[in-house]
Amino acid sequence: MFFKTSTVALSLGALFPTVIQARPNCPLLGPDFPAAKNLSSSLSIKNAITNLTQTLDQTIKSGNSRYGPFETLNTSFALEIFSTSESQPLFTKYYTAPSVASHKAGTKGVDTNTIFRIGSLTKLLTAYTWLIHDTDIKFTSPITKFLPELAAAAEKYNATEHPIDYVSWEDITIGELFSHTAGLGRDYEGVGAIGSPFFSRPNANTAGLPPLDANQTGTCIGATFCTRALFFQGFTKRHPVYAPGQAAIYSNVAYLILAYALEDITGKPFTELVQTGLYTPLGLKSSSWRQPPGVSNTTGIIPDPMYFSIDAGDETAAGGSWSSPKDITTIGRSILTSSLLRPSLTRRWMKPMSLVSDPSTAVGAPWEIKRITLPKTGRIVDLYAKTGDFAGFSSILILVPDWNIGITLVAAGTKTTFNLAVLGSMVSDLFLPAVEDAAREEANENLTGTFSSTSKNLNSTLTLTTSPTLPGLILTTYISNSTNFLVSPTSATSIISSPSMRLYPTGLKQIKADGCTVLGFRVVDEDLEAPTVTGAFGVECSAWMMVDGLYWGTVGTDEFLVTVDKEGRTVSVEPRALRVVLERV
Repeated sequence: MFFKTSTVALSLGALFPTVIQARPNCPLLGPDFPAAKNLSSSLSIKNAITNLTQTLDQTIKSGNSRYGPFETLNTSFALEIFSTSESQPLFTKYYTAPSVASHKAGTKGVDTNTIFRIGSLTKLLTAYTWLIHDTDIKFTSPITKFLPELAAAAEKYNATEHPIDYVSWEDITIGELFSHTAGLGRDYEGVGAIGSPFFSRPNANTAGLPPLDANQTGTCIGATFCTRALFFQGFTKRHPVYAPGQAAIYSNVAYLILAYALEDITGKPFTELVQTGLYTPLGLKSSSWRQPPGVSNTTGIIPDPMYFSIDAGDETAAGGSWSSPKDITTIGRSILTSSLLRPSLTRRWMKPMSLVSDPSTAVGAPWEIKRITLPKTGRIVDLYAKTGDFAGFSSILILVPDWNIGITLVAAGTKTTFNLAVLGSMVSDLFLPAVEDAAREEANENLTGTFSSTSKNLNSTLTLTTSPTLPGLILTTYISNSTNFLVSPTSATSIISSPSMRLYPTGLKQIKADGCTVLGFRVVDEDLEAPTVTGAFGVECSAWMMVDGLYWGTVGTDEFLVTVDKEGRTVSVEPRALRVVLERV
């Protein structure tokens, strides 16, 4: 899209492409301040912890919350909130239900080392393991390139002629399997089938179901999970749900197929790939893939010994592993810091790949992305989550790249899914806005101020401030060579009646030899009183389309560099198009 701009002398309107915008501000997607480094010392965080603690205690006491009922007699949980800038969690809460006292095995008190089954949170570990060993280079490749069983099925069943009855395997990519957009069925035998370990087989006559012939049943029906050969023999006969690429339809089977594919690509069993790629490098002591960790008899929480210890076989890749709050938090830290992946790969991974009918939710690989709106500024923040359920256990890992923080939630008992939904919503409402406030507090303390040229012959200066109700660093003074870029509405050179200039971090940074760090920012310039165009194709929030829209020479007029010292305090600001460095006054 192109916007017509006026050509005037060096004024604010000439230097920055103007967005047609009515109040409020339209920030760029992503953080509006650098992530806070000292959250535990923030007054906003301390107040949020007090509020969250009181609300949790009241919820546990009453068995109810503003979000819904909260079961406490039989359901235990662990909650950890962590920042990559601090070694200790910002907040923890471990609750042991009264019924745990009667458990025949396992721990009698939940803590950070307690072992839970984590259900489909395992999918995140499967995806992570794939990226560690093979990156995302094959995400657009067809799965038939890596699994001979599916290549043979594509030829045998010919989905081109029978698209209703058979999956078009040759059209399904690795990325579609990761993002639940392959159109596959959800499960096969071990989990989804009536008659599997999780759903008892009824009498067909009394249950209103037609009797099945031998050739109409699965290949491994009963109390066992499929081998690879039996799985492909049976699942390739199941009907597709959607056409490949049509929409996100949750599929456990997709992750089983991905595990088989990575085994064939690497020539190694998936259990070994998880161990060498993930468990060992991160020092995870309470996590395991096919069998409970050896210390489970004393550290596991075991409401039902059968479901705690059942081996999900190859289907573990979809949702059958074990872990502890401490280990899950360690995994979350490693993702946010890119300790096992290249940062560029992490950034690509933590992006949406499909949408769903809920406008606040998107799907990644295998992220379940929730979008929240901050109450003070209206800024959108994306929460990258993965949930999991497994027969009396639930789990959620939530990562917030904007703030470099994460939330670990695990539960065991009778109402685990509902309890974690309550806890996740509670943390989102009561704690996360305080993280934004803390980032603003640190920015106000360290990044704001007045910065001027050190040359007596150059009258150039700018002032950066913050506002508790507005996003980003605010340019309140901006003079270059005696020209005021924040011109008044009556100025002959002004084409903006109510200018608003805000700096947003780009994520680009460079550490200098002297220990200082150079941070990249871009300015969004808005006219808050200009006429706006609303509706589906309105441009009331089109800031992202205008970044780097004007140049002076070869440098964008909206490009700023902020240099901070080892303590994070700004020492200089450089509007790069002006070819000048302004020092703190």
